[in-house]
Amino acid sequence: MMSPSFKLVPVFLSALIVTACGGGGGGNGGGGSSSLVDLGISASSDADAGSSYENAKADIHINYYGLPFQSLEGRTPLIDAIGYLDADGDGDTDVFLATGSYLYEGEVPSQMFINDGSESFTFDNTVFNGNPPPATHARKTLVADLNGDSLMDLFVLDHGYDADPFPGSNPKQIMQTSTGSFSWVRKTDQTGFHHGGSAADIDNDGDIDIFVGGSDPFFYINDGQGNLTLVTDRFGGSIAQVFTAEMFDLDRDGFMDLLVGAHEQDGDTTAIYWGSSTGSYSDSLRTVIPAVTGYGVVLDFDAEDVDGDGLRDLVVNRTGSGPNAFYQGIYLQLLTQTSARTFADGTSSIDDNGQAADSWFPWVRMQDIDNDGDIDIFSDDKGDDFLLLNDGSGSFTRTGFF
Repeated sequence: MMSPSFKLVPVFLSALIVTACGGGGGGNGGGGSSSLVDLGISASSDADAGSSYENAKADIHINYYGLPFQSLEGRTPLIDAIGYLDADGDGDTDVFLATGSYLYEGEVPSQMFINDGSESFTFDNTVFNGNPPPATHARKTLVADLNGDSLMDLFVLDHGYDADPFPGSNPKQIMQTSTGSFSWVRKTDQTGFHHGGSAADIDNDGDIDIFVGGSDPFFYINDGQGNLTLVTDRFGGSIAQVFTAEMFDLDRDGFMDLLVGAHEQDGDTTAIYWGSSTGSYSDSLRTVIPAVTGYGVVLDFDAEDVDGDGLRDLVVNRTGSGPNAFYQGIYLQLLTQTSARTFADGTSSIDDNGQAADSWFPWVRMQDIDNDGDIDIFSDDKGDDFLLLNDGSGSFTRTGFF
């Protein structure tokens, strides 16, 4: 058993180049460009390096509501858009919280919490030099080094006012200009319902690009200095809307794959867009993920090797759909990769993958939380008390945190 205060050991899987193969599935129409570029890029030996997915594998595990967050402007901040980074250069992991307030049309300042080294946190917005980045309804924070200076930066996806007429908001790019000092800009080139996204090197040129989901998904392409250019020719037009997205090299072929989802009950397709030498994501090279009746709201994607066969397995975090169960309950769908780009439903190997009575949570982590050499599955918020312990063979038992 581990003590109540522990350090998680992130598990980083070695790259394995495999032969690419096609995926398929029908589309339902949507935004994007029908003419995609072909960059002719080479495979990477470590495509996942520097991605926001890898940077979310923190060495700490906290109760979100245990943070000393401030009621700023008389409003309790939202807490979904959390990010982990060393914000003061002392070698431990601090916590950033992009905020906002539910059904509020104004903006609320984001908050930084500094770790004292023993996982005791202090609110400290001085790192923003009197100008903390704001949000109306922040949904996700991406952590990555955007300009190659070895300091972690932040990118906030803010979907804005969460009701008609859904006016949307702008992303915020937050750069750590020197150790412990941050500045930010509002990305005014795009306003939208930015509910999901991910950051990774999609063109294998050594810098981190950003996918932004919404009703018209797009990419920001990085020039290596943190200058982001909006492009619409990297993602096919078969998905009408994207509320959830993640990027990792699922098939380990050296190219980043893009996973997207939204509301299956509205006809949105949950799918894997396979990365390739083109540096683009084509409708013709994708695999549709099976829908789950009653749990059509897709919240998160995670992928690690849970059964030790060398292939990354996929977890899809879902919550309830439909007029009487919208955002109610949890259903973790486990898809085991049996060969490259071929999956079997492994959900039955979890003794309790969620209940209708469970409170939904946005973010899942797959790490070895009990230090026994295998990958466990758990909510990023320790306060949810949702932990699936692996027996070493890919079978999971639900238990509480120790």
